[in-house]
Amino acid sequence: PKSARTQGWRGTWVVTIFVTFDIVILVVEVILLGKEMNLPPVLTFALPVSSLVFVLLIHASMRYRPWLVVYGAILFIAMMQIGVFIASMDGEYPSRDDLMKEHFGVGGFMHYEAFPVMLVGLCAIFLYVIGNRTRNLLLASIEHGQQVSRLSRYFSPKLADELAASRGKSVFGGTRQSVSVIFVDIRNFSNLAETMEPYELSEFLSEFRRRMVEPVFTEGGTVDKFIGDALMVVFGTPKQRRDDAVRALNCALEMIDTIEAWSSERSQRGEAPLSIGIGIHYGEVFAGNIGNDRLLEYTVIGDTVNIAERLEKLTRKFDTPIIVSEAFLSAARTTNDSDVWERLPYQNLPGHSQPIDVYRYKSGDPSVRVNES
Repeated sequence: PKSARTQGWRGTWVVTIFVTFDIVILVVEVILLGKEMNLPPVLTFALPVSSLVFVLLIHASMRYRPWLVVYGAILFIAMMQIGVFIASMDGEYPSRDDLMKEHFGVGGFMHYEAFPVMLVGLCAIFLYVIGNRTRNLLLASIEHGQQVSRLSRYFSPKLADELAASRGKSVFGGTRQSVSVIFVDIRNFSNLAETMEPYELSEFLSEFRRRMVEPVFTEGGTVDKFIGDALMVVFGTPKQRRDDAVRALNCALEMIDTIEAWSSERSQRGEAPLSIGIGIHYGEVFAGNIGNDRLLEYTVIGDTVNIAERLEKLTRKFDTPIIVSEAFLSAARTTNDSDVWERLPYQNLPGHSQPIDVYRYKSGDPSVRVNES
């Protein structure tokens, strides 16, 4: 935003002014001290007080603006030269050449003039390199944190961190891929909501979402969206695994277990029991970001999503917690064992031209839990 850029420029100018002020004051004090000691201006670099410039340079480097250190060093050296030149014009002092010839020679020149300048320059270079690296690390850390925060809206914390480390390039684009889509919905939610106060309903939905998200993240899935009392979950994007369909099935079964445990807790408190319906389908979708900077949503779209939603609605008709498509069972590499899955008549789903083969899950049989191998 323009206001943010304006504030940034203002902050830069303020810092530059303060650094300039500090260095000018230091140079003036050094020159005046040399004059008070009746020291030839050309030797003022050798005064111990001039080493305070290193404190100023270190302080400038702590502002994470590496160029400020270089500016401070150049300004100090330039101001010292100007100050020495002006001070030399006021009073009778031996010239630099006379001092070098009579007392110090080349070694004196190196010690009193060249060495201080070299030391300030080397210090500035060192602080610039360190400050630049520190600044880059800090900015990278902030960017990583922001990326993780954005990705955590959709993915498990571990996956969000992995994607942020790779800068999420595969996420914030768009691609066609095959995934498993899960739709979850609370049965008789409207009747349940009518008995609750607004704050109770808010707490109930928050708790429902919290409990449903845990198995999703445990199995490495993606929470695509919440729609009131419904939940859409995707396995296979943005990071595809060979066992995504297996993970999706295990996630659905864990959701059933979670709701049964929660329903038991509610019954013990005298509250209405709960049940959910789950529809799962496997197929090709478009996965990526849809929207703009103000309203950006990572989602999957396509006929696969519609079929999964329609299968969830069939769970009420056939009184079962889970209905899956044959395509999903095949992807999950599990058999349509009649002890576990009951084949239903071909279903003509709204919005889908061809009837599809579906199965209902016979609840209560733990042998359906499949391995990830």
